[in-house]
Amino acid sequence: MSANQDWAELAADWRSQESPGIDVEALRAEATRRGRTLRRVLALEVVFSALVAVMCAYIALKPDADGFERWLFGGLGVFVVVYQAYMVWLRRREWSEAGLDASALLDVELRRCATTQHYWRLGMWASLAIWVGLFGLWLHALQAGWPAHRVDGLTGGLLANIVLMPALGLYGLWRSGQARARCRRLRALREQLGAA
Repeated sequence: MSANQDWAELAADWRSQESPGIDVEALRAEATRRGRTLRRVLALEVVFSALVAVMCAYIALKPDADGFERWLFGGLGVFVVVYQAYMVWLRRREWSEAGLDASALLDVELRRCATTQHYWRLGMWASLAIWVGLFGLWLHALQAGWPAHRVDGLTGGLLANIVLMPALGLYGLWRSGQARARCRRLRALREQLGAA
């Protein structure tokens, strides 16, 4: 009986120990660092998207452009602008973490994780849709007897993306995996905060 009592006392002592709480300052520092990175990446994306849209508009609107170039590059330019506008809108509540308490910081960081996963999922599906569309156009060009320079241009774009898309896909899977692991860690922190 005394052995059981010793174990019961040991268990009671163990349960009564103070468990370390959430380090709010470390969470704030991490959120601030991630916020800075997010703003920097978003600014680069917007600048790069604007450059691509301007190049597409230039090609589509130049005087010697034919209907194919106007349609293809005009469509790609509009797609880039709409896609980037959606990404900026998607991240609209994630730009600032200043002045938030621990619970609100966790919410912002969880949204950032979810947005990262959505960003890569949507981006890969959109890239695949564009590639499949260009592949279909290339097949049509071969069957319709389009001029060689036009078919060669489509072939070059398709071949470059055969290498680029799997590389981006692997990077996207890695980033999404990181975001899922981070979400699990942040949810555990949220549970600790709720229990405190």
